[in-house]
Amino acid sequence: MEVLAHDDEVGLTRLASDAELPKATAHRLLRQLVALGAVQSHKGRYRLGPRTFRLGQAWHPARALRAASAQPLRELAAVSGEASLSLSVPEAGHIVVVGGMRGEVDEIFPLRSGVVLPPGSAAELVLAAAAPVPERPAGWTEAAWAREVAGIRERGLAFDYEQCVESLSCVAAPVHSASGQVVAAVAVTALDAKLIPPLCDAVSRAASAISGRLARLPEPAPKPRRAGPAPNRAVKRFTGATDPSR
Repeated sequence: MEVLAHDDEVGLTRLASDAELPKATAHRLLRQLVALGAVQSHKGRYRLGPRTFRLGQAWHPARALRAASAQPLRELAAVSGEASLSLSVPEAGHIVVVGGMRGEVDEIFPLRSGVVLPPGSAAELVLAAAAPVPERPAGWTEAAWAREVAGIRERGLAFDYEQCVESLSCVAAPVHSASGQVVAAVAVTALDAKLIPPLCDAVSRAASAISGRLARLPEPAPKPRRAGPAPNRAVKRFTGATDPSR
């Protein structure tokens, strides 16, 4: 599914190779996914199907963060012009966009919810630097990473000038939970690198505002627990239909 998400259509041979699966296994899985409507097949090529889209639309990640970020992001958009705004969180070893406002960079790299940011993004750097033992990202020497961590912690900002995606520049600031833990990064991404330095203060203010709003949000109420196993509705309907008292 990850391989299919990166291309409009993919042939079986390349899909199996990129997914690191035996060709026969990939073919068997694809048949099952096609039967479920999660994948579509056309002339030996495959693409994501309507069921995948429908399920994806039901994904509402980081509800509290999204609620806390709505107003600060609107205020940031008012001063950032055509730049794109994003709110990202660490998820299963990746940095995933969970909210924001789309802008001029969409044609090059659409920053929509669910997108995995490429390695080296400003959001990844600011989140990595916040860890008690900052894990060194790929491509950094130990000395260079140590200097970068010190700079990020001092500034409260991380930068990426066309290192992760060509022609895109970005600045990111950390978002803190009520306990002070860094839980997300808010970022501005622009086509013109000269736009980034003037926006640093606005990005920092937006991150602080999101952190403050996040701390004030009420804790989610626990879901009620069922007293016992759910009834078997199919059996209930069947027995109800044959009950002579009805």
